[in-house]
Amino acid sequence: MKKQICLMLFISITGSLCAQLNNKSDKAFEVPDNIILHRKFTVNLNSGNKMQIELTDIADLDPLLNIDSLLQVFLHDIAPLKDSISDPLTAKRIDYVTDAQGRKKIRLQQFQPKGASFLVDKSELASLRIEQDTINIIGILVNPPKAKEKISLTDPRYYHLTFYLNNISELTALMNGKLEEKFKTIHDSVNDKWPLILGTSSHYLKTDRDISADKPKGLTATSTGDFVTGFVTVNVQNYKHYFVPSFSVGMKLTLANRVRSFKWEPGILWEPHYLFAKDSLNNLRTYRNDFLTLIYGQGPTRDRDPRKDIAYDAVVSIGYLINRNGNYFNKNTFRFGAGRIQMPKTSIEPSLYFNNFFKGVTPCIRITQSF
Repeated sequence: MKKQICLMLFISITGSLCAQLNNKSDKAFEVPDNIILHRKFTVNLNSGNKMQIELTDIADLDPLLNIDSLLQVFLHDIAPLKDSISDPLTAKRIDYVTDAQGRKKIRLQQFQPKGASFLVDKSELASLRIEQDTINIIGILVNPPKAKEKISLTDPRYYHLTFYLNNISELTALMNGKLEEKFKTIHDSVNDKWPLILGTSSHYLKTDRDISADKPKGLTATSTGDFVTGFVTVNVQNYKHYFVPSFSVGMKLTLANRVRSFKWEPGILWEPHYLFAKDSLNNLRTYRNDFLTLIYGQGPTRDRDPRKDIAYDAVVSIGYLINRNGNYFNKNTFRFGAGRIQMPKTSIEPSLYFNNFFKGVTPCIRITQSF
């Protein structure tokens, strides 16, 4: 069937950039900012060549198992650029984007080396290129398989393949079933063990050490929207005319929507409050009063990453005195907080202490330091 191809060719030469430089000013050759790629894998190929795989959903590996056929189409489409990429000394970058209608955009960039490198062989001096070529292949799955993860139900399903090659011509040699084998290994073994690569924060697939990822199973920072975390904070507040330090130890549940643009965070924490006063013998004593506190916050995420701290657009907390020491807090004392001024690691929260249905109300300002 005849294919409709829209060829957009841009050639630029610069002496200060390398092939891996990403032109952030031209979004036409990038995955849209609103699309979340939930999985990311790196595959080491021969002779320093590498392939990076990014997917919207792990199920999207299925239609990509026949990777050699996809690359055959790519090579056919860039064949008219053969003369443009013939210079052996320039580093090349090819961006190849296919939309849901099968229309294609191609961009070629070439970069002159920064300085000159040479190889001496049998007393002869020859020019040497040390930068790798880059191929970016971005596409949309028209009829994707059923998603296995909590992803958007309306956004298109993208894949992004990146090849870092010593020379673009080496791509043909990789189309011998080896790439298909790597895809199948990830497909079949993604849930196997991912040991830590010593000296790094990355992990490798135990089934195949050539396959690695920043996190086990190739999960990205934005891929997990629902999770539980523990936290510790140090707080100071006033109670009547007392200066009351405290700390909080707790856990919170983070729930995010499918597009990771908004999150909700309920939590529970234990808060010992410390008061210092002299007893009847004029000795300074410490009185510890423990509160059990429920908190709830919500707001838009930052960079579509639910793990990043945010300034909540709504936050409330309610604490109840569960352990009373001394006569400073009345029985059945509550602490209620609403609203919060948020700085990077410090927050200021107006609160009220009260007992027995808003009797003995005491206003308070609470300052919290997170870690």
